Amino acid sequence: MGAGMTAADMQKSYIKVFSALMVFTLLTVVAAKFLHFPESWGGLSTVLHVTIGLIIAIAKAWMVVYVFMHIKFDNPYLRVFIYIPLFLFCVLVFALTVLGGPTL
Repeated sequence: MGAGMTAADMQKSYIKVFSALMVFTLLTVVAAKFLHFPESWGGLSTVLHVTIGLIIAIAKAWMVVYVFMHIKFDNPYLRVFIYIPLFLFCVLVFALTVLGGPTL
């Protein structure tokens, strides 16, 4: 178990994160289906949709890594080796998606 946590505490933590993931998934669907920007904004509306989707996806990924992979119980120095590459990956994905990187 985690640092001083009982099985019941861990189960509560898992249920909270699972609930938050379901809320964020619902938020993703709502943002994709019902969030419309004016056509006059042109490419900016696409950029905003992608940015909103990436922010929600990053929040969901952080919850999974932090709780389900037990990073919250590890050494704080180890977190640096996880968060910095994760941040750089997110910057790379954002740059290639929004700033018009190569297309497949």
